[in-house]
Amino acid sequence: MCGRFTPIPRPQVLEDISRELGIDVAEAVGAPPEPEGDILGPGQCLPFRDIDALHAADDGRIILRPMQWQLIHGWNREFRSDYTSFNTRVEKLDRPHNRELLIHRRCIVPVREFFENRKEGGRAVRPRESYHFTLKGRAMIPLGGIYSIWTNPEDADDRRYSCSVITMEPNELIAEIHNRMPFILPREDVATWLDPGMTDFGVLLDMIGPYDPQKMSRERE
Repeated sequence: MCGRFTPIPRPQVLEDISRELGIDVAEAVGAPPEPEGDILGPGQCLPFRDIDALHAADDGRIILRPMQWQLIHGWNREFRSDYTSFNTRVEKLDRPHNRELLIHRRCIVPVREFFENRKEGGRAVRPRESYHFTLKGRAMIPLGGIYSIWTNPEDADDRRYSCSVITMEPNELIAEIHNRMPFILPREDVATWLDPGMTDFGVLLDMIGPYDPQKMSRERE
């Protein structure tokens, strides 16, 4: 899973996106999210709050905007969900509602690092034994996700965005700590992931796999 990370503040995130992903953001909209670092550590972010995410407009322009880190589907009467959907398992992307989002509404959540607590037998052990993961030689981790647009049924101008990070079986580095890991996009796949013209479900699903553990670092907090 992915339940805690360190976001990258604006305008630094715009520089990192250009330098590390090789793409230019056409527009950054909305107020920058403010991390709730007083709970766990400086600058860290938890689910159910706004985070910055990248997505493509219909014309292909790349937009950076705040999205709530808790996927809320457009059919919901209110901007809330009864499900804990800040992560979406890759195994569940073939469900109709998730399938449509993978085909038409993909996003990237740019983070500095993410955290996992060590587990054994599916249970957390020594809750404070937490590890953070980064990419070697890189300042940013591009997490792949899906997003939704919710429109207020009483006000068509009130449109809100929410997103979910895709998770999967872990690579060897993370498997020693946790039984899931977030989807990390290789640089060469970023343009395809954000391309609104890419609508082949099979191709998109094949892109989702564990990141090379040799390119990652792990440290205990």
